Amino acid sequence: MLTRRSISAGLTALVLSGPVAARARAVARPSWPGGAKAAVSLTYDDGLNSQLDNAAGPLAAAKLRATFFLTRDNAQARLADWVALARSGGHEVGNHTVTHPCDLGRYTAASFARREIAPMNDWLDDNFGRNPVRLFAYPCSITDLGPGDANRQLARYEALLKASGFRGARTCDEDDPNSPRYARADPYRLRASAITSDKDDPNLAITYVQDAMKRGDWAILVFHEILKTRNGQGDTSIATHQTVLNWLVSQPVWCAPMGQVLDHIAGQAA
Repeated sequence: MLTRRSISAGLTALVLSGPVAARARAVARPSWPGGAKAAVSLTYDDGLNSQLDNAAGPLAAAKLRATFFLTRDNAQARLADWVALARSGGHEVGNHTVTHPCDLGRYTAASFARREIAPMNDWLDDNFGRNPVRLFAYPCSITDLGPGDANRQLARYEALLKASGFRGARTCDEDDPNSPRYARADPYRLRASAITSDKDDPNLAITYVQDAMKRGDWAILVFHEILKTRNGQGDTSIATHQTVLNWLVSQPVWCAPMGQVLDHIAGQAA
């Protein structure tokens, strides 16, 4: 039996499945510079010598800029090289703590800020220039700061990062790429993948970025040691790293440091 309600429901279903819906989906798709299908940020953790020796040159050759999350205890010995890299290559530098602690249960928010966060920010400001909206990467991707359950620990960590002036923070748990909506809503839980650290296969990173391209998302890739030959967990070979860079420059993606991507997302309508 036809009623006003059934006719209305039918018309609504027709509209939502027709050209209007298609246009709505097209409008909803994220807009990246140059019409790129996805955004990609290359990030390098820990301030390791192999990144200076084996990643900086290929990045420059590919005209790609990255975000380097430095740990002071690692980077101090070659500080001049890190400063030169940041200035000449236009790379972003972020906070990865002073000593890279992974066991955070013994800290309070105050003691962690005093020992790891504030002195690292001061070191970065002194050597790379003041940055009031710096980014942070969780060492070991651990977010369990202090006592309590996981939710309380994460909330404590996020509150500390906000109070310390960070604009966002990156994990590394092999989660899906970030939609712009997610990045706006949870900038202190930005998702990333260190997939070539788990297995020295460039196709894993390529597939991760391809997934982002399908949805118009933001893929953040994480690298640690870049070595001639993979020696163990966490390492990426020079050959695999180069293959990933070569593939990226051939694709319709926008590669930019994390801060630049966040700036772009902030300028887009929610």
